[in-house]
Amino acid sequence: MNTKLYLLAKTLHRIFMFCTTFLIIIMSFTGVILKYPIIRLSYARNLHNNLSPFLTISLFIMMLTGIIMYFYPLARKK
Repeated sequence: MNTKLYLLAKTLHRIFMFCTTFLIIIMSFTGVILKYPIIRLSYARNLHNNLSPFLTISLFIMMLTGIIMYFYPLARKK
């Protein structure tokens, strides 16, 4: 494996970690609002439904970059 690939994966992993954290906070907040309605549910439901694909993509990219970062040291040893 290439060192540049590892550094790119590390950078992307860190960026998407912050994105995922931000999206999880919003998703959990809107999820609580949907469970215990305080305000109009249509706004919370709309935001929750529209953000879920972005959270899925962000988690998937984090998973791929994490796998690259996990296997890179193992490949260098061989």
